[in-house]
Amino acid sequence: MKICIYGAGAIGGFLGGYLARAGHEVSLIARGAQLQALRSKGLTLIHGEDKFTTYPDCAEDARQIGPVDAVFVTVKGPALPSVGDGIGPLLGGDTAVVFAMNGLPWWYDHGRDGQTTGAASLLDPTGSLRRVVGPERAIGCVVDCPARVVEPGLVVSNRPTKAKFAIGEPDGSVSRRILSLSRMLDEAGIDGAVARDIRKVIWAKLVVNLSRSPLAVLTGAPENKLSDDPDITAMAREMISEAAAVAAAHGITLELDWPALLETKYRVVHRPSMLQDWDAQRPMEIDAIGTIVSRFAAEAGLETPTIDRVLALLKLKAREVGLY
Repeated sequence: MKICIYGAGAIGGFLGGYLARAGHEVSLIARGAQLQALRSKGLTLIHGEDKFTTYPDCAEDARQIGPVDAVFVTVKGPALPSVGDGIGPLLGGDTAVVFAMNGLPWWYDHGRDGQTTGAASLLDPTGSLRRVVGPERAIGCVVDCPARVVEPGLVVSNRPTKAKFAIGEPDGSVSRRILSLSRMLDEAGIDGAVARDIRKVIWAKLVVNLSRSPLAVLTGAPENKLSDDPDITAMAREMISEAAAVAAAHGITLELDWPALLETKYRVVHRPSMLQDWDAQRPMEIDAIGTIVSRFAAEAGLETPTIDRVLALLKLKAREVGLY
């Protein structure tokens, strides 16, 4: 298949490397030092004990690539308006757009029988995604793959197990395009399971991110260190409980595995992506992971006191250095 990865960071680089090695025609939208490194020395991926280099096409402007079979959008939430502005040249008549991102998606209300939550107004503030992509092209994707860009052109994932990219149609159908993409991921060595209720999978990942990433930024501690502290663990439990109640109020019932969510033995030495963004002084996914949950809570008449306090601290810290 002809695939474009829109955003050649840790997750985009990981995905692009595997798909390119499997023989697909892969292109990457990148910029700056990452783009220069990819052009000069290729994309190197270290996954556990596996190390390989591929040489996918790279560009800063989608007009240099043209229409493709599918686009995987792997940017962070703050970059979504720029995606809407630039993705158009990649879209043919049947091009699917897979949003492999953290947090609740801008297309959340699509296919929900008239139910609306206002997600698009927060997460697609300029409306460019609705105009250019349209929710009918959107496919949800939840990624379980702790990876990082160690240096331009080099992506590392220390966890040796197979990466998971769960994908699903917003309306819950098992479409031809979903089956094709799932098969492509599986054959490339990535678990591309089809999710019949992609929103439930998104919420399940969201409670993990929400209970770790903001606290990691506020403390500077990686995931394993957060769970070593009983007071921080108690805060994480409160945030998970509040978010799960919000999800339930919007029709999503989560089965919470508390030991896996909280105990140190289930953590890896990993700096969450939000903390990686803070380290690099990049805008963080505050709205898609946190603010949206508070808004959903307000719409349901619920209170989320711990989430709101943590968000207030996080937003102030980011705002002080111009990142929010």
